[in-house]
Amino acid sequence: MNWIGKTMSATDGCLLGIDIGTSGLKCVLVDSNGLVLGSAFRAYTPDTPRPGWAEQDPEVWVEAALSAVSEVVDRAGVSPASIAGLGFSGQMHSTVCLDKHGRCLRPAMLWFDQRSAAQVAALREQIGAAQLAEWIGNPIMPGFMLASLLWLKESEPATWDRLAHVMLPKDYVRYRLTGELGTDYSDASSTALLNVRQRTWCSELLHAAGIPAGILPPLRESTAPIGQFTPRMAEAMNVSSGLPVVCGAGDQEAQAIGNGLIRSGLVSCTIGTGGQLFTPIDHYQFDPQLRLHTFCHAVPGQWHWEAATLAAGLSLRWLRDEVLGGRYTYQEMAEAAATIEPGAEGLLYLPYLAGERTPHMDPVAKGVFCGLTLRHTWKHLTRAVMEGVVLSLRDGLELMQSMGLSIERIIASGGGTQHPLWLQLQADILGAEVTRTETPEAAALGAALLAGIGVGLYSDFRTACEAAVRYRHEVYQPRPAITARYRAQAAIYRELYRVLTPIFGSLAD
Repeated sequence: MNWIGKTMSATDGCLLGIDIGTSGLKCVLVDSNGLVLGSAFRAYTPDTPRPGWAEQDPEVWVEAALSAVSEVVDRAGVSPASIAGLGFSGQMHSTVCLDKHGRCLRPAMLWFDQRSAAQVAALREQIGAAQLAEWIGNPIMPGFMLASLLWLKESEPATWDRLAHVMLPKDYVRYRLTGELGTDYSDASSTALLNVRQRTWCSELLHAAGIPAGILPPLRESTAPIGQFTPRMAEAMNVSSGLPVVCGAGDQEAQAIGNGLIRSGLVSCTIGTGGQLFTPIDHYQFDPQLRLHTFCHAVPGQWHWEAATLAAGLSLRWLRDEVLGGRYTYQEMAEAAATIEPGAEGLLYLPYLAGERTPHMDPVAKGVFCGLTLRHTWKHLTRAVMEGVVLSLRDGLELMQSMGLSIERIIASGGGTQHPLWLQLQADILGAEVTRTETPEAAALGAALLAGIGVGLYSDFRTACEAAVRYRHEVYQPRPAITARYRAQAAIYRELYRVLTPIFGSLAD
């Protein structure tokens, strides 16, 4: 795809990528070979005004984007004219509500928000799992845009009456910077409003849910150019107002591009605030029991399976801040956990602090420590939390394998790459070799590569990944004896959830 009639060569410019995460925004500036010329991070914290709620003021993301891009361009010392394009990545599922003037009506409802559980249950009963599978091929869960809109319609009718546009986080930031509405197929998959097989908004589901199609943004490819920065925003970011901007992708699809996952057999394991397993598939195939997500990939004509656990790094943050009083860094916690034997001396942790997705799709599941004794210390708790997160992801991996996945290797991504223990746990518990790329910010890199394809810097996805994605030489291998130990622990882990399921329901009541 060309921009203003020009096809670029690999020496014509550098690329900006912005990743709007749950706990912070990351921005990278890379050259055509994927070399990071500059990066910046802006931390922020989601709001929890009520139990089960998770919100954020969308302007926090906009301000973070403006300052991060400005810092990156300034630090890299590049001319604004040398930047060929900018792409976006962003947290999926979350809902931003705008009035007819493009102003936010309320804080965004985030992907791990649980307030819409009653609306989800009612819609499931109304439509039925078989019909949902036929229409969208995915489960509906609290925190998805469809669920949040149903809650808004029922609980805040005055806001609903003023609602003119809904969009996902990256699309809101891009809208504020360019004034252009739109979303891509990958991020739209996460709303539970897309017919994923046909790549169109699902008119049947919209009608059944009573949601007007006119509030949804136009659909585009992830690499599609979608405008330029307004002069005021360009000045604030120290970039050219003519800088081409492409649509971008959901954070999981963007990290997949940044990790080189554009063919089947490769699996990414992302441990950030939440945890995800991602693998491309060449043909549309969904789980009839709707335990797994089947979404559009950012690569045209491709789909992917995704398994998710809601409280991955979030569990470790909870332990650090609420139990340990913030006395230790994540690095210190991981170092301490590494001194504890695999299995944490019989201590198990279920990471269901915000309910759970794959494979249970259970919004009322609760976090649990099981097996505590006087012997256990905070170091054991930390090890158990880290193991519990990866055991949850193992559930998703086994589901994918039951549907035909054959793993070549796992590429680790997110905060779970920052300490060797996280990487070895993934190898041992998931039972496959684990590696990682040279660029830790895979989603931001992927966003930049989407821009490069969109403006013609690369001819296609394969060319972009071959040019810019490099894997580290170190490979973490599963240790057979330890893997066998975790296999036995995984069986107890699954049984623990089964036994506690009715108790979770009673606690929710």
